Amino acid sequence: MQLLKMNNLARRNSGASIRRYGAVFFKFLNKLHIIRETRLLLIVLVISLAGFSQTPAGGYSNDMPNNQPCKVIFAENTGRLQLIYEGTVLLQAQLASNAAKPRLVQQVDTSAGNNALTQSLKFSANEIHLKGVVNTSNEAIAAEYNNSYQQRFPIVRTTIGNSSKNLRNNSIYDRYCDCMIEFRARNGTIKIVPGNKKDKTKSFAIIGNDENIEIIFRPLFYQKHKGLKYFTPRTYSVWQEPVTGWSSWWAYFRKFNEQDLQKLLQVWDKKRLHDFGYKYIQIDDAYQGGLDAGHHAPAKGPNGYYATGPKTWLNWKKDLFPHGLQGYVKSVKEAGFVPGVWMGCFFTATDTVMNHPDWFVKDSLGQPAIGPWVTYAIDATNKDAVNSLIRPTFKGLKQAGVRYVKIDQLRHYLYDNMHNNLAYFRNGRNTPDSVFRSYLRTAREELGRNTYILSCWGVLPQAVGLVDACRMGGDGYGPVTMQQYNSWNGIVWINDPDHCDIYPAFKALDHGNVKNVQVVKASTGETRLRPALASVAGATLILSDKPEVYENDSLLEGVKRAAPVLFSLPGQLYDYDPAKSSRLVNLDDESIKKGAGNSPIDADQFGTVCPWWLNEINRNFEDWNVLSRLNWTKNTMPSAVVRFADLGLDAKKEYLVFEFWNKRFLGIVKDSFEAPELAASDINTFAIRERKNHPQLISTNRHLSQGGYDLIEVEWKNNTLTGVSKVVKGDLYQLYISALPGYQVMKADIAEKQMSYTRQGQYYIFSYMPAATGEVNWNILFERK
Repeated sequence: MQLLKMNNLARRNSGASIRRYGAVFFKFLNKLHIIRETRLLLIVLVISLAGFSQTPAGGYSNDMPNNQPCKVIFAENTGRLQLIYEGTVLLQAQLASNAAKPRLVQQVDTSAGNNALTQSLKFSANEIHLKGVVNTSNEAIAAEYNNSYQQRFPIVRTTIGNSSKNLRNNSIYDRYCDCMIEFRARNGTIKIVPGNKKDKTKSFAIIGNDENIEIIFRPLFYQKHKGLKYFTPRTYSVWQEPVTGWSSWWAYFRKFNEQDLQKLLQVWDKKRLHDFGYKYIQIDDAYQGGLDAGHHAPAKGPNGYYATGPKTWLNWKKDLFPHGLQGYVKSVKEAGFVPGVWMGCFFTATDTVMNHPDWFVKDSLGQPAIGPWVTYAIDATNKDAVNSLIRPTFKGLKQAGVRYVKIDQLRHYLYDNMHNNLAYFRNGRNTPDSVFRSYLRTAREELGRNTYILSCWGVLPQAVGLVDACRMGGDGYGPVTMQQYNSWNGIVWINDPDHCDIYPAFKALDHGNVKNVQVVKASTGETRLRPALASVAGATLILSDKPEVYENDSLLEGVKRAAPVLFSLPGQLYDYDPAKSSRLVNLDDESIKKGAGNSPIDADQFGTVCPWWLNEINRNFEDWNVLSRLNWTKNTMPSAVVRFADLGLDAKKEYLVFEFWNKRFLGIVKDSFEAPELAASDINTFAIRERKNHPQLISTNRHLSQGGYDLIEVEWKNNTLTGVSKVVKGDLYQLYISALPGYQVMKADIAEKQMSYTRQGQYYIFSYMPAATGEVNWNILFERK
């Protein structure tokens, strides 16, 4: 303890020295007439050293963050500002004015409900110049919140790779401490420039100009302001590996067997879908209950779902799956995929209930309560119940080699049973939430953090931190679900829009009710549009068509180009459509007593889908943007002018724009470009790259990110463009390279072989047919005339 105090004292003394030198350096910089961006980078260096001098690497302690305002230190005579949160200098800035010195008005507001605190610092003067640095952990993101861009050009934004540089950004959110700091300049500008990542820290430079600048701090942003009371981000990490694969449910429902599995695996192996990024095979409701025959269940409750304990899930029906769980796992693994299973939290064995009534939630008469779909609710806080009914199930699945577990009927467990028997919880020891979370905590303990857990179905905030993903709506692929909770994806968990049938034959008409369906006729465009949306949204992409669909190569382009899904973080700290998520803050969730229908917070599956989705891709070798235009209607969309300023790009620069699906180069453009008309149920995806003064890569054809997945390195040096790419055996790989006047291709090779190429006006197409799946090096030598 004494050593810790000495270390803290040393850090404080060191920080004081740095800050003294920093203040002098500020004055020196302001006197120099050096290039603005150079001065900004120097400011970042000085302030970041000062800000992190008070804390260990990472910026914050390991304790949970508090719901307190920042400590504000503002010197009116010098314009120096510090905001200190949890002992860390969150913001260090300099405010200056050409006239009167900026004045500060501070307000702290807790009137928003849920004890959500908002701290506002308002500075006013004739003209204010703000320069500063926000110091954060490495989990921080730059994003937009509460600005006018969305009114001018509605969009859903995500960031892939390094920190966002988008000019729409006006806020910084640090997931590690669940705090958000927003900068407002109503008539001026705010610019956020990410600094370099150092160990477990990040820094963001802030530049602002306006007559009124407001700085707003919101602690516990997702927990309090968004109403996620179980969001404790320091206790878990979001799943970042691609969740792509196939499920038996939508293709077969309960009519699935071992022969169907083998046929699917054969087709997927032939089409090399593993090489294209598909990972999981998940068996759904069809296999369970091999030893359940003859057990007694109550007349009401099951609704066709029966379970008697661990044997239900570990001992499979021999007539459908002769080789059982072990045979399933073996087949999936040998085919190159990861095995997954569906299972439920329902329980129907009355003999067990009669012998152990204390293992179950009770009704007002003191009898084990029965609820629809879930039947009996296991009291997951009862140690004997856990060790007899819950823990062995998940332990058995893990030991068998299952690494993807979809847990169903959770909403019925909570809503239909526990919320209808609140008297059981009046002893004060437990709540419905604590029992619910104890069940999932047991699952997580047995399955481990390297097993993917999907909560099903509907938005269940009680599952936050214990599951990796949540199926946001009812049965059937739901495109709207991904935009009603877009700010959650990658921060809270991964959003699951349900299984994606790329070539649908029918669609569900009710939430969670697959019995009521409507026959539909799919178009070829849908085979691109449907998997592409899940990919650009950064959600799960679990296909569910019968093998015959994948045997048809004309239907596979979207399947191949959408996978794998790249992990992304939200570019917006609000939801595109907040109709559902906004209800969480003041929601009395115990008032939800029915799980069969859509709850007040379950995401809608159908409706108007945002037509514009922007992926900002920031790699160490290059930054670019990918804009997708989606048409979920049955009518052709007219052409539309897209202004770079509306996308958050610098409108003064020139860009190369390339449309992915039709392989169309729109040219070198400035200020805006025209997106062509778009057919019904189809998609356009545009790569937007800043123009360089030498030949450069415009696009690739492997993945809709146009290099975000397949490009590992790209470099221009000595008139040579070189790179490293991921390719798939038998899948023609193409590089689209700009053809600048004054440059001529002299030589092109890939994987130590000559690469063929053709010229199409303003660009070249370099082509290569891979003999194996893996990484290849390529080099294109130009001669400058």
